[in-house]
Amino acid sequence: MKSESRDSLEGKTVLVAGSGAGLGATVARAASHAGARVVINCRTDESRAQAVATEIRRSGGQAAALRHDVTDHAQTKLLIEEVVRTFGAVDVIVNTVGEFLWTPVADMEPEEWKKTVSSNLDSVYNLSHLALPHMRARHFGRIVCLASVGAERALGQSKVSAYLAAKSAVVAFCKSLALEEARSGITVNVVCPGLVNSVRPLSADHHDLAERVPVGRAGSAEDVARAVLFFASPAADFVTGQVLAVAGGWLL
Repeated sequence: MKSESRDSLEGKTVLVAGSGAGLGATVARAASHAGARVVINCRTDESRAQAVATEIRRSGGQAAALRHDVTDHAQTKLLIEEVVRTFGAVDVIVNTVGEFLWTPVADMEPEEWKKTVSSNLDSVYNLSHLALPHMRARHFGRIVCLASVGAERALGQSKVSAYLAAKSAVVAFCKSLALEEARSGITVNVVCPGLVNSVRPLSADHHDLAERVPVGRAGSAEDVARAVLFFASPAADFVTGQVLAVAGGWLL
């Protein structure tokens, strides 16, 4: 029996988009440990999503795995409807979806641009737009989106223009949504990871970056998950429209 606390998500349903593996799976496990019913979402590899859900159930939690592409509005609608049908509500949305593209603008194909922006930005709109009616009806909701360190200042970096442009837009979107829904009992916040070694292998161009992080190491998925769960928890009832860098002092 999990004890109630300001960190507890007991009785809440948490949908983690993009949680079949990696950072999203870590967030899903952490949410379950905090007492939440968890929905594991993936776009393609349903077997990995089912494996995460099975792991959570074996440890005593409640979890379901649902395969839907959240960059597609129609599929996202089906996802939200299935979450509500399965668990009765969608209380918390965590969006960890976001493809990374390491390509200069001159070499970037139009489809690469569209795919990167859609993955990082359209998914945020789709999930928020379709979950809002359910959250408003209960006068409660938590939306937590992932961006990237420096996104709130629209910092530039060579070879990642599409990714950073989308992430800066995510910050602007979430701040606007936070204002729109502040009287609806819905909070909207952003977590901005820095260099996280469990998200993707470091490229040859970045092999020495971990040593340059002020705290002396790259971050972990667990570091990011703790920040996400804070925004989802009762401890953050009075926190909305905020951007939290989980980056070990990187880009200060």
